[in-house]
Amino acid sequence: MKKLFFLSMMLTVVLAAQAQLKVAPKMQMGDQKNYTSSSTVTIPGQGAVTINEESSYSVDEVLADGFVLSMETTKMTSDVSADNIAGQILVAAQEMTTGLKIKINVDKEGKPLAIANYDEVKKHADSKCDVLIEKVMKASPQVAQVMSKEAMKNQIMSNLTQENLMLSLQGNTNVLALNGKTVMTGAQEEYVNEEGIKMKRMYFVNGKNVTSNGSVNMNKDELKAFIIAQVEKSAPEQAEMIKQNIDQVIGSGMVKLEVKETATYEVGDDGWVKSIKGETTTDTMGQQLKVVSTVTQK
Repeated sequence: MKKLFFLSMMLTVVLAAQAQLKVAPKMQMGDQKNYTSSSTVTIPGQGAVTINEESSYSVDEVLADGFVLSMETTKMTSDVSADNIAGQILVAAQEMTTGLKIKINVDKEGKPLAIANYDEVKKHADSKCDVLIEKVMKASPQVAQVMSKEAMKNQIMSNLTQENLMLSLQGNTNVLALNGKTVMTGAQEEYVNEEGIKMKRMYFVNGKNVTSNGSVNMNKDELKAFIIAQVEKSAPEQAEMIKQNIDQVIGSGMVKLEVKETATYEVGDDGWVKSIKGETTTDTMGQQLKVVSTVTQK
């Protein structure tokens, strides 16, 4: 009986050891990985927009404690229609960094640490933003009736902070998201998604495949602070009213925030991600935004 128990314990240990994966891509000067991606964004009341991209990640510099990676979106196309205002703004925001090399400092295991050329990225995006807004206004004249050029630029540029760029590298469909992690079945971690929402995810490992499931992880006070911050950014004239009535707003059930993020990663023998399938659903006050994405190494 004791022998059977011991064997069972050993089997449990072996299975637990197998259900984990260290993700640390092999890198050396001149290495380059190319990817194609497709994302379909379903916007409430506006329909779906599909964005297709080609991108590359290259090792541009070897440092004493890591590397400098260049991430570049080399091509982007979309099927956004002229009357899809939210889609036009979304595509314009995506186009801002197309053709620009974003340099990322990573450690020896490929974990992103900082945007090395943030000032250059911001300057490039700022100048390109004006051109893209003109393009949007020309394609969809009705946009001007809803939002001024200045308001649109402020909305787009406010998402291009260094902090937001770093958060995007941790997004559930980013090639670098797992770098530096030892992921294990049942392991959980807290994180902040690209919208600034505090989340919690759990991992499941099967050989070189990793699945993650994420959901909102905010208490009432954090939810209140998040709602106020969003109103201050998008409708500042209503911010004071929301602040005064935030408890009633939340208590009435008028504001409901649910976010579900899932992703399945296939990791290659060299530690680089080979493919990703991801889905994010955000439900706010009955309005649902859904993003379904695939990423594939060429």
